[in-house]
Amino acid sequence: MWRALKTCLAGLSAIFVVLAIGLACLYFDTQGLPNTQSLDQFAPTITGRVTDPCLNSQSIALPVELIGHNLISALFAAEIPEYRPADPLPDYLELVTLHEPVSVALSARIARTMMCKHTNSLDRHISEIRFEVQLYRRFSGAELIAIFANRLYLGDNIVGVESASQHYFHKEPNQLLISESAFIAGLARHPSFYSPYAHPDRALQRRNEVIDAMAHKYLISGTEAAIAKATPLVVETE
Repeated sequence: MWRALKTCLAGLSAIFVVLAIGLACLYFDTQGLPNTQSLDQFAPTITGRVTDPCLNSQSIALPVELIGHNLISALFAAEIPEYRPADPLPDYLELVTLHEPVSVALSARIARTMMCKHTNSLDRHISEIRFEVQLYRRFSGAELIAIFANRLYLGDNIVGVESASQHYFHKEPNQLLISESAFIAGLARHPSFYSPYAHPDRALQRRNEVIDAMAHKYLISGTEAAIAKATPLVVETE
């Protein structure tokens, strides 16, 4: 019996060693991964023009404080299901500081978009996980939300929330209403499917889903949600 127990413990020890080595490799190995420095430009301290390393398109990157509370709240509701507020109506500081699960989730989403070749190979998935670890180590929560928002593809060859705000509403992102912010955040899931030009009914339905999610997560009040859903969806002409 003791011999069997020792054998079992030895086997478990070997497994733990292998796992530890594997995790260490994920944590420290950057060979073959995109350069995290290429994403510094998407978390700027001042507004600046940037070129996306995958889409090879130019856009404007904003500091997180210029993205605005309404739009960040809408993005959290639409794209970051891991966010679970401890208290109703969190303030702006809580949103941009983030909880650890949210930082992990954002790192994973950014890592996926930085693997520019769209394949479903095991190597790609392993590379995504390795790069996710590098992003989580390098960037703060506020920087991750800025990178995420500034690199989102939002339809009609539009990259980033600044370009989308200007294109659809002729506004800066921090000037958007709740209803407008929810519309832009809703586009991220499938921009062509929810295009307000080709599919206005779908766009309106998706906007209202995001508004409901914002209320459910206590990012806006029930009264604010009702007003936002009653607001017509009016975008600038294509």
